[in-house]
Amino acid sequence: MKLTEQDLHILDFDTHEDYLNSLVDEKSLQYFGDREIVLSLYRTGYRALTKEAFESQRSFLQVAQDPNTLFSRNIHPTDPLLQELAKRERPNRLGLLSTIIYMRYRRKATEISGYIDYEEALRRVHHDLQYSLDWKAIFSGAKVLYPSPADLLYYNAKTERNRQNDTRNYQIRCDPHRGIIFRNMYDRKNIYPDPFATDYGTNTSRTEVPSELYEQVVLYDHVVRKNY
Repeated sequence: MKLTEQDLHILDFDTHEDYLNSLVDEKSLQYFGDREIVLSLYRTGYRALTKEAFESQRSFLQVAQDPNTLFSRNIHPTDPLLQELAKRERPNRLGLLSTIIYMRYRRKATEISGYIDYEEALRRVHHDLQYSLDWKAIFSGAKVLYPSPADLLYYNAKTERNRQNDTRNYQIRCDPHRGIIFRNMYDRKNIYPDPFATDYGTNTSRTEVPSELYEQVVLYDHVVRKNY
């Protein structure tokens, strides 16, 4: 992919606020009269990228500009799950595909289960957030991937601790008939993880992955249709 100077201009800004401030000029100040009013309008997406769009586009450009940022680069996993995740890393980081990982993992006679927003878990590393993962070690097989309290849904059968978290990509909903629903925050499409369903949502597929490391692993792949 060939990036233009206009594309790369977004990479000049570390934050969305920096980007918005760069758009305020004398003409806009003369028209609206106040800098904060102008910024408030820009935050809504008026003549500017919203915060979500800015962050997604910036992430896209970083990966497109430098493929070395891929954690799975030059690693050849042997486990089927890691092979599937390696295939999906780049499109997830580019925002073209959004993968939710469901897994049940036994650790010292305790089962941990949950749903992981794959892109969120990849991005967490760059922001040095709690429960950040060593993805290179995971892809090489030196460490094991399993849900954490920071993921979409987490349940520890021994302690009965459970957590649920909305992410930048998904909002969790509950339907009395369809159960858990994940709503994609970019195209507003629903993902239905019900294993007995015949429809998992628009542009969404379900893949069960055999793995000796886990009790069960399922990948829900959603092709994102962005609205900006």
